[in-house]
Amino acid sequence: MLLASEAAAQEPVSTLAQDLKKLSIEELTQLDITTASKRSEPLLQTPYAVSVIRGEDIRRAGSMNLAEALRLADGVAVARADNATWAISARGFNITTANKLLVLIDGRTVYSPLFAGTFWSVQDVPLDDIDRIEVIRGPGGALWGANAVNGVVNIITKRPADTTGWRAVVVAGTEDRAITTLQYGGAAPGFDYRVYGKFRARDGQILASGLDADDAVKYFQTGFRIESRNGSRDSWLVQGDAYGGREGLLNQPDTHVAGGNVMTRWQRRFSAASAFRAQAYVDHVYRRVYAQVRDERNTVDVDVQQQFVAGRHQVVAGGNVRASRGDDTGNAAFHFDPQARLTTIGGVFAQDEIAIVPDRFAVVAGAKFERNTFTGVEAQPSVRARWTPSGRRTIWAAVSRAVRLPTRFDTDLRFTNPTTGAVTLTGDTDFDSEKAIAYEAGYRAEVTSRVSVDVAAYRNVYGDLRSEEFPSAPGQPIVLANLMNARTWGTEIAANVAPLSNWRLHGYYGYLHETVSFDPGSRDLTRGVNEYNDPAHIFTLRSSVDLPRHVELDALVRRIGGLPHPVVPAYAEFDVRLGWRPAQAWDLSLIGQNLLHAQHQEFRLASPVTEEFQRGFAARVQWRY
Repeated sequence: MLLASEAAAQEPVSTLAQDLKKLSIEELTQLDITTASKRSEPLLQTPYAVSVIRGEDIRRAGSMNLAEALRLADGVAVARADNATWAISARGFNITTANKLLVLIDGRTVYSPLFAGTFWSVQDVPLDDIDRIEVIRGPGGALWGANAVNGVVNIITKRPADTTGWRAVVVAGTEDRAITTLQYGGAAPGFDYRVYGKFRARDGQILASGLDADDAVKYFQTGFRIESRNGSRDSWLVQGDAYGGREGLLNQPDTHVAGGNVMTRWQRRFSAASAFRAQAYVDHVYRRVYAQVRDERNTVDVDVQQQFVAGRHQVVAGGNVRASRGDDTGNAAFHFDPQARLTTIGGVFAQDEIAIVPDRFAVVAGAKFERNTFTGVEAQPSVRARWTPSGRRTIWAAVSRAVRLPTRFDTDLRFTNPTTGAVTLTGDTDFDSEKAIAYEAGYRAEVTSRVSVDVAAYRNVYGDLRSEEFPSAPGQPIVLANLMNARTWGTEIAANVAPLSNWRLHGYYGYLHETVSFDPGSRDLTRGVNEYNDPAHIFTLRSSVDLPRHVELDALVRRIGGLPHPVVPAYAEFDVRLGWRPAQAWDLSLIGQNLLHAQHQEFRLASPVTEEFQRGFAARVQWRY
């Protein structure tokens, strides 16, 4: 408070890229987002529980990677299990192989069909290139399809035209030992482009015993983006990335990871409200865990979409098809049967926003119908209502159905006794889709020119969840089945407050209650503890202050409730960044992370050893020319 008051009493802060000052509370509520309806619409009027992380928020928070950036999103549980493993989910069912959150980068799906989750350690883009991250909490299956059960995360990067010239980022620290990005953006007749290279190295963590966890990681990534220049009704882009790295493991050789992707998109705009878009990408991933598994996968995806307006109807419709072939080699104790499998999914969707009372009340109805390799046709409908009594308030409610499709972890997984060869755990080719019915309601308002609030409540009913059915007779294996059910409910409250013109606060509190049950006859002796491990309470508070002489002060406090199984105590942590922008080209930062404890635990793996994360300090230099 004293720092903020002192800053307000002196001369105005420089306008050098001061995005915090440029966006008032009103402008924040009117940010356009695209993930919720696959078209641009103001955040205030969106009938979803949504949070937006701007690139400026990521810079000012001092985030080192995408997973850390998601700590800034409302309603997302983010926990680091080891240096290369994260547990990230929304509204429950968080584990290190969380499978109910769909993740995209520029519209390209990055979740792994191996287990329907995301390998967060290898998902990366230059953080300076991120325009925003849009996070939808709640089902998104009516538009995005299977596996968008509890939410959708869409990382949207900037156009090459907005990143011209040379850019360099260098980070050196006690935990993140080195992060180096070098990028160049330029222009050619009719299009703009950028190319980049990025290297990351993080020190190994520490065990609860005080010993080194020996899990240091190193990654290198390079990529490009070429995009047509504005001014024509036709637009297009081509972008791609390639990466490789090593992930340390205690007492055994490193895990090797590599991959690459190329995506292209073409759009023709017929009017301000009518456009056709086609997108396609190919993706290759490779992961080899020593003495455990080698996963190699190739994926091809094609997606088309048409949007138009007819009277009071705003319609978005389209379809997609995806084919993915995985070749997964195991060992004597762990393998997949068959070793290789081709899976396909294809479907169509349509959504209609009907203006019952123009500019006041609308109903949004839509559904996606998909056919997949494992369970045939799945329907995912959604009905939403939005009432906007004024340009500064929106009340909404929704009922949706979403599914999580089976994966090789559910159908083809085999654990065997290395000595006898007997199968001790097996997937089931009759494994069904997991299903969820979600009931949601929310209120979003710009209360005053200095305060906005966003409140949401939900109740989800899940059926056919994965269970581990123990044998009824000796010598039989554990079988993966669909005999678990669950009910969750919760509330989410967020607010933006600007106490002073140069000071911004953002606070969030979320409560989650989960209960599970089992169908009659179930023999799941684990009682589902391997499927979810969530905090009941999450509280975060962010502060950003612009001080005199081009100085920035940012802080993040987070309080995470305890985890039930395996037990992880509740903890609080504090991050801070002190930045100085002496000129347009330079951004210098000192960053402290996890400052309240010398080390703390966030998530436990099944391993008997417990890994903890240390207090860290880093210096970051960003240069643009």
